[in-house]
Amino acid sequence: MVRDKIDMHILQEKAVLSSIKLDHLASLSDHFGLLQHADYKLPKFEFGYTTDDNCRGLLVVSKFYSISPDPLAKKLAQRYLAFLRWAQKENGQFHNEVSIDRRFLDVVGSEDCQCRTFWALSATLNTAIPVDFKLVIREMLEKFLPTLFSYSSPRPVAFLIFGLKELSRQREITFPNLDIPSAVRTLAGRLVEQYERNASPQWAWFEDIMTWGNALLPGSLFVSYQLLGDKKLLEIARESFDFMSDHVFDHQLIFQPVGNRGWFPRGGEKAQFDQQPIEAMWMTIAGEEAFEATAQPHYRCKARSAIEWFWGRNCHCLPLYDPEDGSCADGLTPDGLNPNRGVESTLSALHSLLLAKEKGILNNN
Repeated sequence: MVRDKIDMHILQEKAVLSSIKLDHLASLSDHFGLLQHADYKLPKFEFGYTTDDNCRGLLVVSKFYSISPDPLAKKLAQRYLAFLRWAQKENGQFHNEVSIDRRFLDVVGSEDCQCRTFWALSATLNTAIPVDFKLVIREMLEKFLPTLFSYSSPRPVAFLIFGLKELSRQREITFPNLDIPSAVRTLAGRLVEQYERNASPQWAWFEDIMTWGNALLPGSLFVSYQLLGDKKLLEIARESFDFMSDHVFDHQLIFQPVGNRGWFPRGGEKAQFDQQPIEAMWMTIAGEEAFEATAQPHYRCKARSAIEWFWGRNCHCLPLYDPEDGSCADGLTPDGLNPNRGVESTLSALHSLLLAKEKGILNNN
């Protein structure tokens, strides 16, 4: 019975890709930037803005603009980029949290914020946004680059590697003083050291606990392998990705990510809930990177299953994504959907669908 219900949601590429909408994202945006939280579908102004969300928003609307030159996408990209430029400090780093009355609520944002913004800005250079937007991004990245090796935590390092991959693709706007292969080798080495300190035959992972954005870590090593050709990077990427996959896909290849009510500690039980959309996004990205690095189709199958999670191929058989307005529920709880549709969730779904269109992940081949 459950299997039959889930099969009803297996995706048809044309229908899914025609449902990529910016309506809800626009409703969470004001004249200043992208608000971070929603109560159902209503923006919650009291929580203000974050650089985390505005950088991801910039990347999503820029990718959208690349497939459909919609004036709304361009307008939103301009707004989010202006926010990010304002949030950047003189030393190249970024504030993260901003109140509704435009006050910075921190001295400097987290390492995750710094490096996620680097990735998003770098990736935005590879979209069809206007060249004057890209010139602003170049100035911002040039300010940030001197801090590149200041980060050592696994996820910030992984974001940096993804960003460097994007810069390696650039021909229009370049950074002559940046040695990308050398930078990737240094940063990937930090992930390898982290993995070798923590991994064992029973626990092939970078830390003593799996928390959020888990697929980001092996995904960045697949990227590093593609840039450097180092077989050790590929070996660790495969080991860690396959270990993670054993715990987040069931025998029907239904995606069930690590829940945030306890996460998944070494030697403990994996929390089933709450399952969050950002996990499906990073599984989509990492699965596709693994496929591109190895040409092994089972990795693309995992990316596809992560996208199907948004559409109801999940443990509750409930769609999180609303094709009418492009909004996404904030996760799966033990009782069903989290009814709120905040910006991180919505951006996670949109990013996954845009990647599916760009890479042909949903093609039946």
